[in-house]
Amino acid sequence: MRRPAHQCRHGARGQEPIRPSAACWSSWGDHDRALTGDDRTAGNTITTVQQALTLFFQPDIRRRCMPRPGHPATDIADIIRRGGTIYLLGREDPYASASPLMTALAEHVLDTALALATASEHNKLCPPMLACLDELPSTAPLPTLRIRMANERALGISFIWAAQTWRQLAALYGEQEARALLGLTNVLVMFGGSKDGGFNREISELVGSVRVARTTWQTGGKGGRSVSGEDMAILKPEEVRQIPTKQALVVPENAPPIIAKLSRCIEGKTGRQLLAELDATRTIVERARADEVSIEARQLAALANARRHALTEAADHDG
Repeated sequence: MRRPAHQCRHGARGQEPIRPSAACWSSWGDHDRALTGDDRTAGNTITTVQQALTLFFQPDIRRRCMPRPGHPATDIADIIRRGGTIYLLGREDPYASASPLMTALAEHVLDTALALATASEHNKLCPPMLACLDELPSTAPLPTLRIRMANERALGISFIWAAQTWRQLAALYGEQEARALLGLTNVLVMFGGSKDGGFNREISELVGSVRVARTTWQTGGKGGRSVSGEDMAILKPEEVRQIPTKQALVVPENAPPIIAKLSRCIEGKTGRQLLAELDATRTIVERARADEVSIEARQLAALANARRHALTEAADHDG
């Protein structure tokens, strides 16, 4: 029979792997039922927890994340008060995804900012805080984003989110939730290349239409001229897909749409300076990695250790 996590013991010392604080006992029953109820529910819960904690299975990563003398824990509230910047860098990996950890950390940062805003004498963060969520569906898909966008922008917390395709966003949040996110966004910025015909038609309708005058000339004995009006789409669906590189369609909340010309951050004088700093940083990282043991060497060492402990077929045959 599966036992609750808070009742498990390891060895004679009786250590508890999870020690809930008094503040979490009110919701511990839900976690307890998730682990001791239906086998399918318990299995899904365990799989989710394993995926979220996969990164911490590696000792090196655990050491980096544990406070120790000379390396105190990061004070998120202090960074926000001083107007600092918190960078969360990760990528989606089907085997060792950082997305659950990134999402939890991003939620913690936003919760801390909300607490500071409500405790402020101005009832908002001053100066305001910007949460820039690039690659939202794959890096840090915040489950509370819709509620935060609706409520927290009045408290000095602004959001910028980016996704590669509409379908990617809808697959993660669901059609209705994704449309709610789109509706709560004040300014939409879209680049070319979309191959979703339905989404392109919706954007064309969102941009609107314009009335164009049509003049018809008639020749002959009863020649004359007639003028009529015709409503035409400002941007056809196929033209949404064909938006050129370094241009973007900008649709404000209550202003006419525009086509904006863009420039890359690595262009010009500041761009050359940025590239030089990037090369210098890469050199530092490569020097640091030169002292690390290669993956091939670690694999050989693990295989040799397994053979010594008779954990491989080769060891059985040798014996």
